[in-house]
Amino acid sequence: MTPDIRMTLQRLAKVGSLSTRHVFTFRGKPIQRISRSFCTTLKDAGIVDFRFHDLRHCASTNLRRSGVDTATAMKIVGHKSEKMWKRYNAIEERDLVQAALKVQKYLQENTPGTLDPKTESL
Repeated sequence: MTPDIRMTLQRLAKVGSLSTRHVFTFRGKPIQRISRSFCTTLKDAGIVDFRFHDLRHCASTNLRRSGVDTATAMKIVGHKSEKMWKRYNAIEERDLVQAALKVQKYLQENTPGTLDPKTESL
């Protein structure tokens, strides 16, 4: 649990917004079937073409993009194999651009006599 989440839960408990030990409830009782609540929420929000499992894809991709190591990220999302981890990670154009920029920066910092494309011409 992150410090921000802990602080938010402590604040909710102080103002009486947490009447049970469960964070997500329906009519004061723990949610038994998250899929039903999820579908209802999507419908109410007007969101289409989104599945509960898409959250796992988002989490995996965001963990990777934020630099969390693979073993820790796999533990968080519950993947037992690297094959499954790779399946859930979306590599998009922006990921490729970021990789190219990292290589460019590395080469500029580690290659003697390299021209700076911003200040020098060929």
